[in-house]
Amino acid sequence: MSADLVKRFGTTYNSGQTIFQEGDHAEEMYIIHKGQVNISKRARNAEQILATLRDGDFFGEMSLFTDTPRSATATVMVESTILCIDKKSFDYMVNSNSSFAINMIRKLCERLRNADNQIGELLVLSKETRILKAMYAYWNLEGQKDKSGEILLLPYIGFCDYIKKTSGISVEDTNQSLLKLRNQSLLHIRRDVAGKQYISFSPKIFEYFYRV
Repeated sequence: MSADLVKRFGTTYNSGQTIFQEGDHAEEMYIIHKGQVNISKRARNAEQILATLRDGDFFGEMSLFTDTPRSATATVMVESTILCIDKKSFDYMVNSNSSFAINMIRKLCERLRNADNQIGELLVLSKETRILKAMYAYWNLEGQKDKSGEILLLPYIGFCDYIKKTSGISVEDTNQSLLKLRNQSLLHIRRDVAGKQYISFSPKIFEYFYRV
C-alpha cells in the first residue's frame, strides 16, 4: 500500500479501541495497513469473535453497498494503522486500480466460502465436536505439556472464556460437554499444586473429531 494512501486515509488506533459497534450507522469501509482487528457479534448473550483480521485485510465494506447499520463490532487488538475509506474514495480506487478491485473480489469470495463452512459446521457438528475443535485451536494459543511431554494441558478458565467468546457456548454448556468427554476417558480436569485448574488429555483426542 502506497505511503500517499496511508498518509491521506490512515489513522492510528490504540489496543482495545472500538472502531464501530454492531448497530452503528455506517458510511465507510476500513483497510488494515498494519495491526490486528477482531470482528465480533453478540450471540447467545456472549460476544462471539467471527474473524481476526491483519495487515492487508479490509472490513466494513458492506456499508458502501447497502444502507444498513453495522452487523458486527470491530475492535483493535494491538496498536494499528487503519485506512478509513468513504464511498467516493472507494469508487475512485476501484476504477483507477484494477489490482485493488481484484483483491476485493477475491477476499469477498473467500469470506463467502468461510461463511458457508461455518454454517455447515453449526448444522452438522455436535456440541462435543465443536468443543474439541475449539480445544485444538486454543492449544495452539495457550497449550502446555506436562513434565512427561506426553500429556497436553489447557488452562480451564481460559478455555471456557475463549470458547464463550469464539463460539458463544456458555460455561455451563462447556462444562456439560467436558463432563461427557471425561466420561468417555478422553480428558480429565486436574489442579496443580497452586490450585489452578487444567484440562489434561492425550494428543490422540484430536483424532476423535474426525470420527464423529
